[in-house]
Amino acid sequence: MWPLLVDKAFEVTENRFISGITYLLKVKAPELKDAPAGSFAMIRTTLENQYDPMMRRAFAIADVQGDEILFFYDVYGRGTQVLTHIKKGEKVNILAPLGKNFFPENHSHYILVGGGIGFAGLSLFMKKLKEEGKPFKAIYGVRRKEQLSMLDWIKENGFEDDVIIYTEDGSYGEKGLVTKDLENLINENPGSALAVCGPKGMMKAVMEVARKNKTPAYLSLESKMACGFGICIGCVIKDTEKNNYVRVCYEGPVFDGYKIEF
Repeated sequence: MWPLLVDKAFEVTENRFISGITYLLKVKAPELKDAPAGSFAMIRTTLENQYDPMMRRAFAIADVQGDEILFFYDVYGRGTQVLTHIKKGEKVNILAPLGKNFFPENHSHYILVGGGIGFAGLSLFMKKLKEEGKPFKAIYGVRRKEQLSMLDWIKENGFEDDVIIYTEDGSYGEKGLVTKDLENLINENPGSALAVCGPKGMMKAVMEVARKNKTPAYLSLESKMACGFGICIGCVIKDTEKNNYVRVCYEGPVFDGYKIEF
């Protein structure tokens, strides 16, 4: 059954710097324990009794651990910078779980491809596949070692043998881009489908490999959002099959990579 949409203030149990520009936020939210893999939350980043920034920020639900929900976030602008100042025991307002279309579960094998903070958009799906015994392999790519903000999460959850790590400068794992051995991995696992989340350039490169090998590919898109549930029409993307525009927050965030233009 689809979990009910919740909009309330949740207690922060942890909010700390990890590495690079990435922080980990944990909140006690038993109401969200059934959040689907691939769903996201809109978090109000303002401090108590303040209104700047006014709009919420979108974050992937990276993991559910008992009654705690995990978010990994990069600090780029004022909203995420303010979020770093929220302390354990304080509360943060969250609207979740959001989204409509998620990664399909009818394929015989999955290859998950995450770039940078985009890996947090795949982690809950990866955990679900593991729990259900479905075969998969994951690729985690960053520019340099200090950007591997989810490395501890991978180890703590026993995914070391399931994840291939790539750094562009060779400072950790394999040297190269996430597409370096992707074609070989597809050929070694017939019937695979790709689940992808990360920077736009990375997803375009992955789609080139997918098209060459006629491999199903599903992209979890990142976008700036004001509302998170389809009202503001601020996160649209071209649907080439319908020749129309669809909303990342509502019709997505996961789309068939062959049917969108980005």
